[in-house]
Amino acid sequence: MQSPTAATTTSPRSPSVFLTGVTGFVGGTILASLCKVHSQIRIKALVRRETDAKELQSVYSNLTPIIGDLSSLSLLTSQAAEVDLVVHAGGDNVPAVCAMIDGLASQNSTGSPLPRLISLTGPRSLIDLSLPITGNLREGSRPWSDVADAKAILAVPEDRMHAGADQAIIAHSVAKGVGTMLLSPGQLWGRGKGHIKKESGAGLYYATVKSRGRAFVLGEGTATWSWVSIGDLGDAVVFLIEQATMSGNTRSRHVGVNQDGYYFVRTGDLSMMERAKAITARLSLGDVESVSVQVAKEIHPFGPIMWGCGERTRADKLAELGWKPKEADWQALMEEEGGERA
Repeated sequence: MQSPTAATTTSPRSPSVFLTGVTGFVGGTILASLCKVHSQIRIKALVRRETDAKELQSVYSNLTPIIGDLSSLSLLTSQAAEVDLVVHAGGDNVPAVCAMIDGLASQNSTGSPLPRLISLTGPRSLIDLSLPITGNLREGSRPWSDVADAKAILAVPEDRMHAGADQAIIAHSVAKGVGTMLLSPGQLWGRGKGHIKKESGAGLYYATVKSRGRAFVLGEGTATWSWVSIGDLGDAVVFLIEQATMSGNTRSRHVGVNQDGYYFVRTGDLSMMERAKAITARLSLGDVESVSVQVAKEIHPFGPIMWGCGERTRADKLAELGWKPKEADWQALMEEEGGERA
């Protein structure tokens, strides 16, 4: 399987891949990105409905749908046992991911764990909700590096969002001798590249602003999230698949797994106020409004976290491997193909 960024002397073998979440915004983009770059790769994908399976097969000739869901643990184990690499984009589901790790572990392997599983997660595990939500960038806070802060990232309290799942998946991977990579994007911008679901939850803020007639922030709106385009996320997954399946010296550098396998995916940083000003200009609205945590909660139960918190990340691991994002204009991505995102 030839990497588009690899030297011409590199000849990595063509792997077989098992994907989950392919009818979703993220998983669908990963499937489309992989097939675009490697049209001959053998792909199996978990699909719940026959109608979706037939539709995806009509688009991706190299796709073999596997009918089932994430509760079909024995099916997940058996399918993972037959492929070189698994990509899970189906959310925090520890039993499902552990079942696939069991399948990968059933294959003969020796030495240090090879990279075999990519599981999508997120940086909300970094949010300390014991602190008050203010909508402002915390004084003295700094970006998290997936190199310098690697141990700390996987040692946050397990009751935080994503954290318990991340830690359980890594622990099971270590116990089974399977190399797992956790891929953690921040905010996702742009239109999905998949065939079925093309929009994320980013339309909620846009719709809320339109209904209220004014853009809003919590506090001063300086709370900041790192972001990446959905297309670049798909590209990053393909890049890691390529790096993981290269043999021996053909890998560009060491691909970290398990305790060394947490990867941020990031292009830039974006504050809530910047978002609010962008949609204000786009819709020709009045001044941005500052609302309380209670008002944000009344709009949506998760509103205070979505609009009042933030964490900045640095994708140092991917940079060391040689990957770079391509889409740097967040405002263009918000408006891509007339999308109602903000």
